[in-house]
Amino acid sequence: AEKICLTMNFAPAMYCHLFVLFITLVSSTDAFVNYQCKLCNVKSNKAHVRLHAKKPFAGPIAKAKRQMDPDDYERVVKEKMKQNRKLSRDEAETDYNDFLENPYYALDKQEEYYKKLGYKDMYEGMIGEAEKEGNGDEVRERIETFQRNNKIKAASVLVVVASVFLYLRGLYDVDPTFLKGGLPNFNAR
Repeated sequence: AEKICLTMNFAPAMYCHLFVLFITLVSSTDAFVNYQCKLCNVKSNKAHVRLHAKKPFAGPIAKAKRQMDPDDYERVVKEKMKQNRKLSRDEAETDYNDFLENPYYALDKQEEYYKKLGYKDMYEGMIGEAEKEGNGDEVRERIETFQRNNKIKAASVLVVVASVFLYLRGLYDVDPTFLKGGLPNFNAR
């Protein structure tokens, strides 16, 4: 059995790998995303909001869904057209494709809804609608708590990434050859 060792100059590779790790953590953590569904139980969506088709693009997820289960795809598109009689088939398909492709679809629609009502952003809209129903202070407190917790999570992630980077940098400064021979091969028998 032939052993393959990865040899490289560790300093540039370390920076590259840590940058990729940092980007991966930042893009996959919930600390940077504002999930509104947990915040407010205000039922302000009393009327149907017309869903506007933003783009005619169908990405790989939408295409895969359409090819793997065409009956379900058609059912959802027809259901959307029944819910909103003003929606054309193209608009319904584009809207469903946006839903399949965009992980922030619900947030985008909620933001669009509150902006149509004349609010500056989603938070202001949720508070404004809650004040109409008499529980604005409660919703404002939940939003502030939510934002504070997300700032703490984001700061924690950044501190952990920076600490790991500084630790590895310290190890490299002490012994520049500590991973020069590559990573250990535990699969060799």
